[in-house]
Amino acid sequence: MSRAAASPKDWSGVVRDAKRDLMLRAARDEFAEQGLEGATMRSIALRAGCTTGAIYPLFDSKEAIYAELLRQSLAALDADVAEAASAAKTPKAQVEAACGAFLNYYLVHRFEINLGLYAFRGLKRLGVGKPSDDELNRALWKVLERIAQPLGEVKGLKPTEVRPWVALLTSQMIGALVLQIAGRLDFLDTGAQALLRMMLAQCLPATTSVKQARTRKTKR
Repeated sequence: MSRAAASPKDWSGVVRDAKRDLMLRAARDEFAEQGLEGATMRSIALRAGCTTGAIYPLFDSKEAIYAELLRQSLAALDADVAEAASAAKTPKAQVEAACGAFLNYYLVHRFEINLGLYAFRGLKRLGVGKPSDDELNRALWKVLERIAQPLGEVKGLKPTEVRPWVALLTSQMIGALVLQIAGRLDFLDTGAQALLRMMLAQCLPATTSVKQARTRKTKR
């Protein structure tokens, strides 16, 4: 017996999703070439082969489109980092695995490091509106928290105390990524992964965590 035909309402959703994906792909190309500032809804529509009016029922601005692309990127990043961290057996290994997954994700998806930094036409302080900016910051912190939680355990730090360490690691990873993508690490005979290993060696204790050491001293 054949499956029942999809209802008109079901097909409407399929068509809507297909149009949305087409517009996001077109916008991705437009942002890559023109950046957030230079892109326009009209140019995105031209790339998608539709009218500007066809976009507005789905996205009310180019900033909303940009935010959706970044939202999808952060969700994919989080999935990779979560998978890597969950496979590690100790807090120290979780930090190393999470940072490694973060770095490798962007080395593979180089478009998305520019997307996250709004850096297609140079580094500038840009945003996509406060509500979306706040939401995206929370999504980014969800990723970074997978580093923060085990790092706090390793170093014996409170959640508020570990945030600067996460900021340090993140800024160093982003810097290494930008330099490698720009080809500025080649002449130094190194790469982003090697720099990450060096950073982690400096940030993480070799054996016993600070918290464990304090516990042992208390017991003596």
